[in-house]
Amino acid sequence: MSDISEFAARGERGLDVFRRVEEQAQRRYRYSCIATVNPDTGAVAAYAPVAQKHPDRMRAAADRLAGSALLAHRFSLGNPQDYPVADMSGDPLQLFVYLDFCRLWQLGEQEFARIVKALDAGAALTSPEISNVLRLALDFNRIARVEPIIDQVLPRLMQIVRRQSDDNWQNAAYSLRMIGDLRLRADRPRDALAAYEAELALGKNPHRMGLAIQAAHAAQDWNAVKRHLRAFEARWPLPETLAPIKASLTPAPEGGPA
Repeated sequence: MSDISEFAARGERGLDVFRRVEEQAQRRYRYSCIATVNPDTGAVAAYAPVAQKHPDRMRAAADRLAGSALLAHRFSLGNPQDYPVADMSGDPLQLFVYLDFCRLWQLGEQEFARIVKALDAGAALTSPEISNVLRLALDFNRIARVEPIIDQVLPRLMQIVRRQSDDNWQNAAYSLRMIGDLRLRADRPRDALAAYEAELALGKNPHRMGLAIQAAHAAQDWNAVKRHLRAFEARWPLPETLAPIKASLTPAPEGGPA
């Protein structure tokens, strides 16, 4: 199943496109949402380089979902006679891909429920527990599902930032990065910028600084864009992905277009 193509499922904000990600070191795999396609306009919100480079593939995955009799089939788990069968699709593998995806989705949902119950009971989550549940939310694009969890764990993460007490695996910084990603997907770029800047307070690298620049640009916080661009270029060459943001800040030549 390592060669399966992208596939889509209906999400909170459109048709979410997923791919299988192999984690060889842990001898496991997961499914990760790499894009969301607007079913009305075909616009692609890309969350991974492959989606940015190949929006046509993202739309093709969405089209396969919309045109599949197998994936529109309704059934009850308690009634095996109604179960879908592989030959309902032109691709027999499709059924088993979605069955496997369903299995991991259910395991993720159980973890969401466990974390919410623990937080509501006043339990203090460990840093790995926080980063794990945020990773699940990002992988399955569960923006609304994770919102109350973020509200409860963010104060603890900010406390770690103030104390500069992240663990050896940088779980707090990783969690803040994922919160920033989730906030961007929720169309909350200012909150995303705040999360990325908190992550930067725990350590700077080109990827983290690039995320802050992109969030500041999305939030139209031009002072933050300039500040982070200056800090980036003081340490590293500006990559091609950030060059258009810098170019957008350059004043137009006199007499040229504004």
